[in-house]
Amino acid sequence: MSTEKTQDLLPSTGDEVGIEVPPVATPVVVRDWWLAEGVQAPCICNIRASTREFMGAGVADYSPLEPGVWLIPANAFQCEPPTVEEGYAAIRSADGTEWLPVIDHRGKTIYSTATGEPTKCESLGELTADWTLTAPKTEFDEWDNGEWVPDQAALDGARLAQAAKKKSLLTQLSTTSITTLQYAADLDMATDEETATLKAWKVFQVYLSRVPADPTAAQWPVSPMGDATNAWLAAQGYVETVPAAG
Repeated sequence: MSTEKTQDLLPSTGDEVGIEVPPVATPVVVRDWWLAEGVQAPCICNIRASTREFMGAGVADYSPLEPGVWLIPANAFQCEPPTVEEGYAAIRSADGTEWLPVIDHRGKTIYSTATGEPTKCESLGELTADWTLTAPKTEFDEWDNGEWVPDQAALDGARLAQAAKKKSLLTQLSTTSITTLQYAADLDMATDEETATLKAWKVFQVYLSRVPADPTAAQWPVSPMGDATNAWLAAQGYVETVPAAG
């Protein structure tokens, strides 16, 4: 092969015919662009993925190799934080353009309108018809037209049962006390104080027998034991949970 043909196969540098070859462009990286004067990181707001509620605000991170580009993480929006009123939470709209106020009862005690049982609210938004923030006044209340009202039949039944139990326990107390003191009297061993106490217990038992099935507080006779009687009743497991008849 001739020299001339061999040279034709070599790549041209442009020098042999005076052609200028443009230089290869080198990427320009602006170092620390985010520190330049006038550059300010934008505010971002973080939301909870499950509820889209506002969780807090911060500033975006910079992209070191992309001048002017700020990194917005998942579940965050470049926007100003919302103004959240007491008792409300702010959630981001589905299209991500605005904050929406939603009532927030979480952490509060709510009550089942079916049973009156309390629990802690764990969800955002208005309560359903199954729950209320209003506590029932007694265990015998029932929910009716947006309020608690007494279940009178249940209340009356509980009051009768409570009075019957109290009367039975007081009869037991007075009978035991009378029996012991009567032994002393029958054997001429009773002191003057014991004789007086025996009579007081007998009087008490007579009045106790006259207490009606559904008594008022004033119809219960005063026990010779005084305030100690209530302690004795409590020790027997008696607890007054129903108000006395009016």
